[in-house]
Amino acid sequence: MRLRGPNTGERYTANMPTRSGTLKAREFLFYTEDLALAALPDHLPRPERKVMWTILQLHFGNPDVHFELQPQVARRVVELGLHFEGPVEANDLWTAHISAHAGDILCALGPEWELEEWTTSWRRLHRTFRFEQLTAELGRTVAEEMAGAIVALHPVIASGPETTGLSRAAAAAPAKGRDRRRYARR
Repeated sequence: MRLRGPNTGERYTANMPTRSGTLKAREFLFYTEDLALAALPDHLPRPERKVMWTILQLHFGNPDVHFELQPQVARRVVELGLHFEGPVEANDLWTAHISAHAGDILCALGPEWELEEWTTSWRRLHRTFRFEQLTAELGRTVAEEMAGAIVALHPVIASGPETTGLSRAAAAAPAKGRDRRRYARR
């Protein structure tokens, strides 16, 4: 998918990148979001958004099923994915639904994408981008991939399982075995 139109990141391009050619994590996040949303076809509904510092979540009515973009500067990786962060039963239904469409999804997205059991309760279909520095060029690459993923996955999300009656208690409980090393004191 090619980035197009007059609104391809104009909100955040006036002062970016810095003289060194790099972007700060939040600049990268918003720049990439602007480019990706501008590249979406007009017929596609615009997603709702939630920003938590350097994490962007976009969803189409169900916040438990959301696209997530997160530049992780310390790890030098940008993660882009479709996350399932509701009750474990709902997440497993979504995983089964995605798996049933895996051939079409992987043809549209490419082999870099992976469906995984991320924690004992959360699931995700995601890919990563390694980097030395966050740059506008990387932002354009990630935005193109993000727009393509939204376009390819929106019909699959729209036809997904009904999960509103499932318990939220399981989702609220801490995940056993979840990797929390980045929060641990050293």
